Amino acid sequence: MYHEVNWYFDQASLNLCRTVAGDRAVGTRATVDLEIGRRDIPKLIEALESNGFIQPRLDERLRSEDLKITHRLLDIIENKQ
Repeated sequence: MYHEVNWYFDQASLNLCRTVAGDRAVGTRATVDLEIGRRDIPKLIEALESNGFIQPRLDERLRSEDLKITHRLLDIIENKQ
């Protein structure tokens, strides 16, 4: 049976692991071809962000809701003074 590449967090080793894609018999264990230690995960995320692979998303709906809340808080503060 064919299996895709799979990423998972191994609770025993506390590593982020990637399995090999390909055919394997049902009931057999997937081969791990890459392990990233838990101390290296923040470095990986930082590298992905700095190279533009991960970008924060803020759509207009979220932005407008945040602006409404901010303006309401400013109104409350001004009314208290």
